[in-house]
Amino acid sequence: MAAGKVSRCPGLGFVGRTRAPLESAGVIRALAILALAALTACTRVDTAGAGRHPWSKPGVLRIGDTSDPDQFDSLLSTMDLVEDLSSLVMSYLVIADGNGKLIGDLATSVPTRANGGISQDGRTYVYHLHRGVLWHDGAAFTSRDVVFSWRAVVNPKNNVFHREGYDEVASIDTPDAATVVVHLKRRYPPFVTRFFTSLQEGAKPILPEHILGKLSNINTAPFNSSPVGTGPFKFVKWERGRRIIFERNEHYFKGVPKLERIEFTVIPDDNTLLDAIRTHDLDQLRVATTLYDSARRLDGVVAELYPWNAENVLVMNNGRPGLRHLEVRRAIASAIDYQAIIDKVEHGVPVRARDIVPPTAIGYTANEPYAYDPAGARALLERNGWLPGPDGIRRKGAERLDFTMALGTGSANERNIAVQLQGYFHDVGIALTLKQYPYNLIFAHDGPIFTRRFDFAGYSYTLPWDPDNTVYLACDQFSPKGENIYGYCDPIVDAGERAGLATDDPAKRAAIYHKVERRIHDTVPYIPVYLVRHATARSVDLKGYDLSPAIAPWWNAWQWSI
Repeated sequence: MAAGKVSRCPGLGFVGRTRAPLESAGVIRALAILALAALTACTRVDTAGAGRHPWSKPGVLRIGDTSDPDQFDSLLSTMDLVEDLSSLVMSYLVIADGNGKLIGDLATSVPTRANGGISQDGRTYVYHLHRGVLWHDGAAFTSRDVVFSWRAVVNPKNNVFHREGYDEVASIDTPDAATVVVHLKRRYPPFVTRFFTSLQEGAKPILPEHILGKLSNINTAPFNSSPVGTGPFKFVKWERGRRIIFERNEHYFKGVPKLERIEFTVIPDDNTLLDAIRTHDLDQLRVATTLYDSARRLDGVVAELYPWNAENVLVMNNGRPGLRHLEVRRAIASAIDYQAIIDKVEHGVPVRARDIVPPTAIGYTANEPYAYDPAGARALLERNGWLPGPDGIRRKGAERLDFTMALGTGSANERNIAVQLQGYFHDVGIALTLKQYPYNLIFAHDGPIFTRRFDFAGYSYTLPWDPDNTVYLACDQFSPKGENIYGYCDPIVDAGERAGLATDDPAKRAAIYHKVERRIHDTVPYIPVYLVRHATARSVDLKGYDLSPAIAPWWNAWQWSI
């Protein structure tokens, strides 16, 4: 432990956590300021913590969240929180830095055509691994661990979330302990962004063969609640529903982490969580968008917005009556006041979306966002024969623009957005009824989304790093075969998506996807409502904190200090 101790003034109390509503924020803030003023009158016993405020614990980072993880194996979990916490303990082959640049993690570099890491036929990838890497229990990390991890992903007995890319592997060679040679079944350019990376949903770290290799499946392995990794911090203990403790890995292959310990605390209420950083019981947290303005006003706290390759989308079932017509989808895109949703529901945290691929992707296209033009939407529908009935809802022949939107329970913001959409739809003569489903049902394999028993749905998701959307939009990928839940089939998009998979040349792929992205934007298979950003709050004493736009954003936790 660091020696930066603080002498407390006699009789000085502490401002504790409170469940008071935000309307009482002024009182709480005043108390916090008084407490801070009193504390700063105290002196430090030694100089080890010089430059820090008295509320900080030198070398100890206290973070919090409203949720407790379901487990620590991110191969099996669907929680974003698990991606965060797992990245403290585990390592990947490839990660992204704070600028969204791909860099090696356990791999010394990212395989490319230029550095010889990708063969001319696009079917062989070579990863050179760091030597001397140790698992937290002292065992040596080798190329065998990569092979085992791949087998664990494709093992049908394991309840793995996302196998896309891994199922393209034909075989893996390990000529030595520090070299992995992956042979693909066919050319597959997205491979390097999907094979043991931290970049998107289903991010997967490398697992230890010496611990898990003899199991027929890993679904109930003790490892899932007590992980052993090669990352910057070691797992110490987990008091379920309360807190998790990590300590630094003195043998971390990139260098000794600056923090000695990380303490994660579960506080199941957004307001109480914010109070904990207000009173300096916590040093870092993600902030609910509704509380970001409040976080910005806290003393001794830095509130920041970081890019994140995630979008909130209005999903449409293009095969439904009414929605199979392009003019109806275009009219709906023009009926929505996107900026009002961003400002009123999300408090200005997100930004307008211009594409359905992330800004870091090859071929990202800054399309002109759909304009809010309800008069134009009504005129477009009128021109195409969609006329209001006696109740004001438009119809043409036997088709009536009367839809249902599927919502998962638990997200107040998603419901607030849906209520806004109801009003926008009604304004142009379209009816929208909201129907809620339990969260674990709406996204189940037999739920309304993946069986395409819905008209509209709304949710946020992390975008694939590569621009390839074949599995989502190809005509032969309708769920359950693929993930085309939209019932969308456009021959031009189909041909373009497949052309983008036929070459590994980044410049050629970019040119192809620019055309594809414009076509997708024009044909409106679904509607990006906004591009998400991470809203965070941290103590001013936390240094080196930076986030990647990936789903596992803590790419440089070993460089953080407090």
